Amino acid sequence: MSKITVIGQGECEFDGQFSMLEALDESGFDMPYSCRGGNCGACRVKLVSGEVEEIQTPIYETGEGEILTCSVIPLNDVVIELL
Repeated sequence: MSKITVIGQGECEFDGQFSMLEALDESGFDMPYSCRGGNCGACRVKLVSGEVEEIQTPIYETGEGEILTCSVIPLNDVVIELL
């Protein structure tokens, strides 16, 4: 299991959920999102540390060091920061 830490909010475990966003949502985090499909960019966060794998190709283009939580899963412990 990978641990997801959200700076200033806490942490949760990723236990095989569909996406990082789903894991955070199920754990009670108030994460921004709209489409859950990589189209809008509402779930964009800064990846501070760790590695993720893209599970769907988003249409929305992120900046360097940014990820869409709806489109990735963690490969190890990750730290993210809300933008």
